[in-house]
Parts: sequence; C-alpha cells; structure tokens
Amino acid sequence: MAKVYYQYFQCTFMAVSSMKGSNVCKDATAPTCKVLSVADVLEERKIRAEQGAWTPACGGTETPFLTRTGRRLLYCYQATTGKHAYLDCETDLILSDDEASSALAVY
Repeated sequence: MAKVYYQYFQCTFMAVSSMKGSNVCKDATAPTCKVLSVADVLEERKIRAEQGAWTPACGGTETPFLTRTGRRLLYCYQATTGKHAYLDCETDLILSDDEASSALAVY
C-alpha cells in the first residue's frame, strides 16, 4: 500500500481566496507561502484551541458600534486568558491596542 503525504502551506496574507477564514492554504504558488509539516499544523491548532474563543463582552450582551472613524467594532472578552479587545466587524480581526486607539480616534 502506498503512503500518502499531505503538504500544507501557510500564507502571510489573507488575500488568497482559498484560505478565507483560515491561515492554512493549499496553493504553493501563492506569494510568501511556506510548506508546513503536519506537526506544525497540529501545533497551530493546539495553540488556537488553548487560547479559546472571543465572545462579546458584558456577558455576551455587547453589541457592535460605529466609531468616529467609521469602523464597526465589537468589544470582546476571551475567558481563557482574561483579555479584552476590539473585533473589527468588517475584517473579522482582533485589533491590537494601537489599532484600537486609531480606530476609536483616541489620541
């Protein structure tokens, strides 16, 4: 019986349509992609699972709001780490503190 090996590729940008919603793609021709071993993929999944999910803050009652700069943000909480952060509803990315300050126009 022949052995089957799978190759995984990690891209450093989210513009590749095949990787929407994931940081693993199967397109080795995409710019800035690198081959990941199965062990690397499993390690990434483990790290993401340990961090836990982000949920809306205030016990899940927080709602998205429009900032002065025109961005829709949602204040979130991560129970496993105890961290709070803003989720950009347009890009579906958690913002760093500096990005959140810029988006909120707090200087």
